[in-house]
Amino acid sequence: MDGNFIFVGLKISEKLNDELEASKESMKPFFKDNNPDYLQIIQFDNNEYIGKAVESGVSLENLSNILMNVKTMLKMISPKFFYAEDTIRIYAQAPKLKRTYYF
Repeated sequence: MDGNFIFVGLKISEKLNDELEASKESMKPFFKDNNPDYLQIIQFDNNEYIGKAVESGVSLENLSNILMNVKTMLKMISPKFFYAEDTIRIYAQAPKLKRTYYF
């Protein structure tokens, strides 16, 4: 995505990483292909996160639907993985501004 985006997801812990790696081959396209229709893995502040990226300005109703979608896909991919409700977070990312010089 170019520009601002919101990411709904959770940090990939060692345990979650192990669960993702051990998931069935049929489930891997749901997070390995970086397809925006499914879960995506992004790197942010030297950590990896799994979830969904959406353009900024999304409505609260759509944000709620995306949250439910993330939870459903995580449960489908790794049914044995338990996560606390507060581990799924919303992260905002804006492009870094380039320095402007005025002479």
